[in-house]
Amino acid sequence: MNRKIGDIVRTLASDPSVRGVILYRVDGTPIYANIRDERTVLSHLYFLESQIRTLLEYIFNQNLEEISIKVGNLKFLLLPVTRTLVLSILFVPVSEYRIEVESKRIINSLRPLLIDGI
Repeated sequence: MNRKIGDIVRTLASDPSVRGVILYRVDGTPIYANIRDERTVLSHLYFLESQIRTLLEYIFNQNLEEISIKVGNLKFLLLPVTRTLVLSILFVPVSEYRIEVESKRIINSLRPLLIDGI
């Protein structure tokens, strides 16, 4: 399953402005991660770690389409994929529109795979 997820998110993860793509369960556990520039990304994720579970619950309880947070020069975008999974993208907001379009394509590709795999 991890390999199929990797194949689907490869285009987005290889974008020069993207620093990390992470698929989280609603309890905050990452089930897939593709992280570039690890030192920068991990320091931001460490800072956000205590907030991630609350944000994920908030997405599902309020039926939000997305949550975005700007930390330093990076933007952290959380997008629900299924009722229990959220796609997280950490990127430099220079090409934000392209990232949003590509993330919607990825979500549409991940949903059937993850719903059938559950």
